[in-house]
Amino acid sequence: MIAAFALALAAAAAPDPTYVVERVVNVNGSVTRVSVFRNGVAVLARRSPGQAENVIRQPLSKVELQVIEQVVEESYRELERFDSAGADTPGPGKVELRVAPAGRTPLWLRYSVAAAPSLALARLTQALDGLEARLVKTRVTREDLSGWEPAPGDRVELEDGRVVEVLSVTPAPDRIVVHVQVGDGPASFFVTDEELRRLAVRRVPK
Repeated sequence: MIAAFALALAAAAAPDPTYVVERVVNVNGSVTRVSVFRNGVAVLARRSPGQAENVIRQPLSKVELQVIEQVVEESYRELERFDSAGADTPGPGKVELRVAPAGRTPLWLRYSVAAAPSLALARLTQALDGLEARLVKTRVTREDLSGWEPAPGDRVELEDGRVVEVLSVTPAPDRIVVHVQVGDGPASFFVTDEELRRLAVRRVPK
């Protein structure tokens, strides 16, 4: 039992990324996140201080997804050598960039919005800026799940379009580990309750 719980904690701490690329820009407390998931869903989430988060979710065409995947793949080698330039530079804005092309080790980069980007980073930034501009025309508000406490049997829809059902909830000293099943199939994964609330868009009736 202890070994199984330790395995659950390890899985919750480092789940396999479901995204191809994700960029989070924080400027004076206003946060904008653009994510492209491996199943072809793109998400734009924006939150300003004192306001509810606005989430836009759209499926990409096959060509659009292939373009993003190609830019990420072609940028990967140079991004591996990126030294998070300007991450600690004083200024109003910071950027976190996460890339996880299939079959490669995920990368996590941090830099100032004022930093001079590399050629690869500039190309990827341009692609994400274009995607954000297309998504910003749609306005969708997510359900407020900040007070939701997951319980077995609860079902929620995630940002990437998947519907998951809570199988079990296991308290731990510093976190709560939630075991969820994806759809009606055999796939499942472990996640913390905090992360599940972040990923969930709305509750789904049983």
